[in-house]
Amino acid sequence: MQSTNALRLAQARIGAVHLGIAADSVVQAIPAPDSLALLPLRGQALRGVIEHGGALVPVVDLARWVEVGQAAPAPGESARILVLREGARSIGLLVDALGGLVDVDAAEVRRLHHGDDPDDVFHSAVRAPDGAILSLLEVARLADLALAWSAALPAPAAPARSDAGPDADAGPVRSLYALLDTGRGLLGVAPADLAEVLPMPALERLGGGAGGAYCGWRGRHLAVLPCAAVMEAEEGAADGAAPLLAVLVHAGLALGLPVRGVRQLRSLPPGLALADGVTASVFDEDGGEVRLLDSARLFARFPEAALSRQETPASAGSAQPDAGNDCAYIVFEADGLQAVPIGAVERIVPLVPPLAATMAWEGRAIPLADRRAASSAQADGPGHVLVAAGPRGPVGHVVARVHSLIPARTGRLYRMGVGAGRRVEFITAGDGDAQASYRIVELAAGA
Repeated sequence: MQSTNALRLAQARIGAVHLGIAADSVVQAIPAPDSLALLPLRGQALRGVIEHGGALVPVVDLARWVEVGQAAPAPGESARILVLREGARSIGLLVDALGGLVDVDAAEVRRLHHGDDPDDVFHSAVRAPDGAILSLLEVARLADLALAWSAALPAPAAPARSDAGPDADAGPVRSLYALLDTGRGLLGVAPADLAEVLPMPALERLGGGAGGAYCGWRGRHLAVLPCAAVMEAEEGAADGAAPLLAVLVHAGLALGLPVRGVRQLRSLPPGLALADGVTASVFDEDGGEVRLLDSARLFARFPEAALSRQETPASAGSAQPDAGNDCAYIVFEADGLQAVPIGAVERIVPLVPPLAATMAWEGRAIPLADRRAASSAQADGPGHVLVAAGPRGPVGHVVARVHSLIPARTGRLYRMGVGAGRRVEFITAGDGDAQASYRIVELAAGA
């Protein structure tokens, strides 16, 4: 347990200097961009300007101001910008690496520099539990010395779900998370976003793609993501040993994630957002790292979630057995709503605008075919890519969105002659007002 005299510090490194910064002053850690917007000043440590939370925030580079030495980066380290807040003022700090959170005894902090030079940055230091000597950075002093800060950064919104008691003002707002053991670390999921954890069912490959699979769940088709989608994976690591499947839900859709076990419910403070865009990092009372999942961002990144959308199934007696669909069909919006057998699609990925002639796929460039209606096909517009086999290799078919999935044996197939011996094929699903028909297309034909 953290003592009442404990001081919680976020660790960071600039050159050879190890910093300790009061954790409640750290708003967020974001990847350092290749270049920053410039705000030229003479003789100052201001490196540039970033936009954060709708406000422009100045970024300080202490290496321009004081001697920080040099240190070789450790594997996995990358430059970050720490967005810091003191009262109503916010300022960014460029660091070479970000460490974890540590608790030190406030009584152990020692003032080592006793001069009165107002331009000196550091006065005090403390020894961390791992033996590292941390130079303490005071955010207010940094802003005063840099003569640079933003007063317009809005306060971060409190999490929607919190188990904080009436004494919540004593510290940062904490939220309840279910901790899942992924085999690559702990993942924290909001209990409302965790529908079920069940024994791993038999999985079918999503069209033979390397990373995707699906299974049945509560009468729906559930896309199962590789665990590396939310947790870093070592080269060649696989999810085959995971005995359980966690079902995540958001906005009526569902995704599956292989896990090894469920630990417990734990109350945790907000974390520092990581570069993967779907998790934030926080350290629990035992010093272990937990990744907090942002379900909305995860579902936005993986359009396979649309396969779980519930459709009104065809009634049992309305279709002849030999007229049913033997396999599932993916319904997508292109030039109207169309359908394709699920086995023809290797993978569904978001379109990265602007639209180009090719995209990178498994170490090579594959051609893109834009199937969207001319009125909606914009080079910088949103969309998804269905990767399918073509006569000369894989082709990415650009569609406006993935609409739904028609499970096997819930639809009816029809063929219609259109002259000159040509026929078109449709699949119809649902009954009454919910009935809809979709033209079946061959993606390879458009390659």
